[in-house]
Amino acid sequence: MENIALIDVDSKIPNIALMKLSAWHKARGDKVGWWCGQLFNGYYDKAYASKIFDFSQMPEGMPENVEIGGSGYDLKKSLPPAIERLCPDYDLYPDCDYSLGFLTRGCSRKCPYCIVPQKEGSIKIHQKWETFRNPNGKYWVFLDNNILGFKGAADILAGIIEDKLEIDFNQGMDIRLVTPSIAGLLSRIKWKRFLRFAFDRICLEESIPGKVEILERSGIKSHRLLFYVLIGYDTSPEEDLYRVEMLREMKIDPFVMPYDKSDPYQRKFARWVNHKAIFKSVGWEDYKR
Repeated sequence: MENIALIDVDSKIPNIALMKLSAWHKARGDKVGWWCGQLFNGYYDKAYASKIFDFSQMPEGMPENVEIGGSGYDLKKSLPPAIERLCPDYDLYPDCDYSLGFLTRGCSRKCPYCIVPQKEGSIKIHQKWETFRNPNGKYWVFLDNNILGFKGAADILAGIIEDKLEIDFNQGMDIRLVTPSIAGLLSRIKWKRFLRFAFDRICLEESIPGKVEILERSGIKSHRLLFYVLIGYDTSPEEDLYRVEMLREMKIDPFVMPYDKSDPYQRKFARWVNHKAIFKSVGWEDYKR
């Protein structure tokens, strides 16, 4: 039996890679736990650290035998297939009351600001939801980067409806791929929160109104939609403001994602939009003063 340490550097939600590593080691009879600091380094036979964001700082004093992975550290590093297929160890996060995983991996689009094609390649099937069920889960969170871009998306959505799952696709779906038939399927799903889409490029302004109308005709009201709005990559502050005000006028909730969090403007604009009480009561010109 070995003693295994896990280090979750910066995950905003339970770290699925560490959960699968934990499941694999526990199946071998190893003892797995969170890293307790450098004073305990001599106790561990092996350590794993996962870093999601490239701007995050690594903890000081990690064990010398630590193996580091995650998209914020190395885009080419991935779990071995035998570990990737395992059900995550939900005991690591006892407060997690949902099932978490990917139905598909990858994306066929080549957006220059996105690491997914480089990291995961073109979109492909990954796992069925039954394989990562949380015994204590009340709903499902799917991490797919472009579920509507998968050619079998309609079959997946139909299966979700048939199994009566309550779900959240927590990445932004591609609004350009909404059709009347897809909208009809989306309208029959029980959503935990919003239906999330992306408004990352100013050119999408031409597509969004018509696609939102298709969703509304299927019974999905605009107040149930959330659009991620990427700023700081190839848009101006004027275009950033135009996009969030366009969504506000359509009664759609915008959520701003700064491309460079070290930029004071991007941080401030994101705070203004994402703090809903302020966004609804104070204009941008007043807020930035």
